[in-house]
Amino acid sequence: MRAGTAQRSLPTAAAGSVWSYEESDIRAHEFLAAVAGNRDIYEYVEDPVEHARVNSLMLLFNEEVAEAFETFLARMPQPRAEAWRELISGGVSSEVFGPLTLQERVDEHQIGAYLQATRNRRIISAVVTAVVAVALVLVGVVVWNELIAEDDRIAGSLDFGVLGEASNEAALVGGPPVVETSLIATLSETVAVLAGDAPLAQRDMDAPPGSFPYPAGSVSATLFQYAGSGHVLFVGPSGFVDDSCLRASVVTQDLRPLDVVTSGPCVEPVGRTATVGCVGPTAVLLDLKVPTGVVELPEGGSGFADAVRVKLVGHDERFEALFVGATIEVSAGDEVVVPRFGAAPGDELIFNFGTDQVGVCTVTGALPQ
Repeated sequence: MRAGTAQRSLPTAAAGSVWSYEESDIRAHEFLAAVAGNRDIYEYVEDPVEHARVNSLMLLFNEEVAEAFETFLARMPQPRAEAWRELISGGVSSEVFGPLTLQERVDEHQIGAYLQATRNRRIISAVVTAVVAVALVLVGVVVWNELIAEDDRIAGSLDFGVLGEASNEAALVGGPPVVETSLIATLSETVAVLAGDAPLAQRDMDAPPGSFPYPAGSVSATLFQYAGSGHVLFVGPSGFVDDSCLRASVVTQDLRPLDVVTSGPCVEPVGRTATVGCVGPTAVLLDLKVPTGVVELPEGGSGFADAVRVKLVGHDERFEALFVGATIEVSAGDEVVVPRFGAAPGDELIFNFGTDQVGVCTVTGALPQ
């Protein structure tokens, strides 16, 4: 899998505004596909960082590849770009993926380029130092406050109370469900990206009619504590549970997934199959694994469970991404506690969203693992 020295046609990203996190991941997948070429891919992973790790694609990152990918990193949000740079760190000069070849060690072009870059850095170092010093003075107080606030955090913004209790006992405690209106999210954000190698701006389009079994805005979601675990509840038109591929992701502040569950007739399931705690014609309750403290991320850094992304996923072979979704989140200072309910197997539950949406389901007795 070593990158080698053969010339390749690598994609680059034109200068422009900063992409969203989802767009950054789509573009990263496109670049990895171009770098891999016709090599066998062991497994497709939605998170591009994990996709690169699982398929050993970082072995392909020589100096040429890293320089091309840097044009993509320049368009990504800072946390995402830093995670990639840390993963790539060292480029062809690093032996973390195996000893370098003799040709790589004595490449005069690389040595000359390095020396020239060193001379250039010396010339501009004085100017850069002055600019950085001024910038540090201006933003020092703000950065310090943010760091202190982050260090003080011991849990994510979503307060699920006490999790990890014995499931069979906790399932019966809490009384009937009461929906917390500040945790309701309506799935209305439509994303449709055509497959192909064209720039993302040319492939981002409106979803064609019939892309989803139910239109945007017809399905909503909220959060609950049940059976000693976090859960996400989807509510929609009668019959939607049987016809819809539903997905929920517990994510950090910058949308790194901590747990992903899938339920329903999905052509390409992502994450794990959810445990269904309650199901009916207009509602379905899926378990979530929500960490209460800081989580060390595989690509480096750490995060908290700060939001839940919910999606109704469509399928069309012409599209690389096709879904309608929303994000359930609260400010860390709002102190919103996710409501808890208890019920026994066979109980019929009613979830009133305070609008014209009411979900009804029957407790299955299946408990989160």
